[in-house]
Amino acid sequence: MGRAAIALTVAAVATAAASPTLAGAAGWPLAIPSAGYCVPAPADGAYVPRVVGALDAPAAVTRPIAILDTGVDPDVPQLAGRVLQGYDALTGAPVSGDPDGHGTEAAGLAASAGPGVHGIAPAGQILPIRIYDANRASSADALSKGIALAVAKGAGVIVIAGSGPLADASDDDVALVTHAIDAAFTKGVLTVAGMGDDTATVAATMPAALPHVLVAGAATATPSRSAAVNTGPWLDLLVPAEGVEGPLPAALCVHGFGFSTGSSFGAPSLGAAAALVMAQRPGLTTQQYFELLRRAGTDLGPVGRDDDSGFGLLDVGVALAGAPPGKESQAEVDDDPFWVRGPYAKAHPPLLTKTKLRFKVKGSVSPAKDPADVYRVTLSARERLVATVAAADPTALLELAILGPGAGDFDVSDGLDESRLVATGGLSNDPQVEVTAKVGGTYYIAVQAADAVDPDDPTAAAPSVEPYQLSAYKQHRTPKRKPAKKRR
Repeated sequence: MGRAAIALTVAAVATAAASPTLAGAAGWPLAIPSAGYCVPAPADGAYVPRVVGALDAPAAVTRPIAILDTGVDPDVPQLAGRVLQGYDALTGAPVSGDPDGHGTEAAGLAASAGPGVHGIAPAGQILPIRIYDANRASSADALSKGIALAVAKGAGVIVIAGSGPLADASDDDVALVTHAIDAAFTKGVLTVAGMGDDTATVAATMPAALPHVLVAGAATATPSRSAAVNTGPWLDLLVPAEGVEGPLPAALCVHGFGFSTGSSFGAPSLGAAAALVMAQRPGLTTQQYFELLRRAGTDLGPVGRDDDSGFGLLDVGVALAGAPPGKESQAEVDDDPFWVRGPYAKAHPPLLTKTKLRFKVKGSVSPAKDPADVYRVTLSARERLVATVAAADPTALLELAILGPGAGDFDVSDGLDESRLVATGGLSNDPQVEVTAKVGGTYYIAVQAADAVDPDDPTAAAPSVEPYQLSAYKQHRTPKRKPAKKRR
């Protein structure tokens, strides 16, 4: 750690500080490392924004960047006047300060304006949401409530520094956090998370491995992936986060600066880049911002995306000037029936109606980022529906299913079979299914990608995106008439 020999760790000081108000961290373990080593002065306070091309980017007041962490000290000079009222995730009660230091350093990497250190968005506002207790532990309940609270308080981007093994989370934990992230996405709020630094192998962590999350890994000065960073199809970009410096509360470090390493310190910079792009390029859909940002990298390995470095090293200039992705995808998530009906129905009109008897539509799924697309259709009793999906890549594998009117809100992502009237039962390049409606109502066509990780070969790189064309038609089936009886 360089200057670690002359430094006092914040962790040692933080144990004597007042504990956060958050409680109830039982269950799935979401955790963060200790805050940075206290150092006398930054060696290069402009290092991160310079490396990612943000040092000369136009300053912009952003929508609030929510830092879901240990709190943020509003008195550090680098964030003066831009730290909004903080809140406790579980209670919603106002809180202030940061007894640990991790949240303050994360906020500083995102939005410091000097002296000493500079962040990616030096005019950005910070919204502290405390989700960790005094032991730097949290829960799926605290995380999901923190996300919802950040949205309610006007955040444009949510930064979640910590991670926990996805394998240790229950199905209920995963569903709780997934639904919170998706709900934020539908309201135009992007969620950014650190990849995790546990094994340096293919390892799924939560929230990083969940759909619709921008994921940062730590990059070295070389640049390359930091030695401990997990790999896998969820990684989007590497961000300088090995030996980076940010502000610390004066109560925890007399010098006011911390020196840290890890993906949890890369996520705030990526989140700030997202907030900056959203402020500088208004008018794009949420999906366009998401795709524009995750692809805004300079290749570090093979051409294109790879599981070791994602799309490469974050390049804010590419995100600010690059051509936006097309608008083929809806801004709302559509992974389940829940997201295409009720309050979301207007944005997802039925593609088959009384007068519209066939359709063709282009779409795409992503094993790691957007694993399913659900389309609404209306059928009358005895109407026959035939659906076919053709993958653009002849080697791609997709699954196709038709769900009935009684489909549950999250039956697709939960993998439930009860509501599937018919399914391919496996993966194919051009699957086709058909069903005859017993009753009239709304039916759902679901296109699903293969799993993000092949259990038989965890090191095999999953495709970043799987384009396809879905076509379907319906026809009324007239019941066969019984032959007339012959007269004797």
